[in-house]
Amino acid sequence: MARRTKAEAEQTRQKILKAALDLFVEKGYERATFEDVADRIRLTKGAVYWHFKSKPDLFAELVEDMTAKHTEQIARVLSAPVSLDGLTAHFIERAHLIVGKPVNRKYFLMMLSMDWPAAKFIPLKRRLRQLGTGPFVILENTLSALQIKGEVRPDADIATAAAVLGSTWLGLMKLQIDQCLEIDLSKAIRFGFGTVIDAIRA
Repeated sequence: MARRTKAEAEQTRQKILKAALDLFVEKGYERATFEDVADRIRLTKGAVYWHFKSKPDLFAELVEDMTAKHTEQIARVLSAPVSLDGLTAHFIERAHLIVGKPVNRKYFLMMLSMDWPAAKFIPLKRRLRQLGTGPFVILENTLSALQIKGEVRPDADIATAAAVLGSTWLGLMKLQIDQCLEIDLSKAIRFGFGTVIDAIRA
């Protein structure tokens, strides 16, 4: 058998990641197996193990790969928010990037369905926070910077504001993806963010 090139190995790795994403959404992380992933793309289980030593390893790689791709997509079309109004605009556009692409919707739904309090996910949660590209980290960092600049009240509770904004944003996107949001997504985010931002604006 001819030796595989790095490009071929990476192509197989990407196929495995895509199959894993589909299966983690369809069956759930706990129920999906390496056999399921291998069957989905007509590989042997051993071939999947050649790329990923365990299911947690596969999941961690999937999260890092999708996070990197999503961050790259965002960087191409969005600048980092530097004002309260810019923060709202950023998260409206970010929401449309997620709900507008099938692969991004799948990733979003997979991340929402995970049992994040489980001990096995603690190292991955730490790693994601260190990347600094998640919505809650961006919200908290931006609000903290704007508080220093004087755009946010000095007594504002940044952690609470970021948590409420992030939860509002996630909830509205979930409703949109589930086709249960009966108003315009941009309008809903603008209203939700406006309510919190007006309460903390200096």
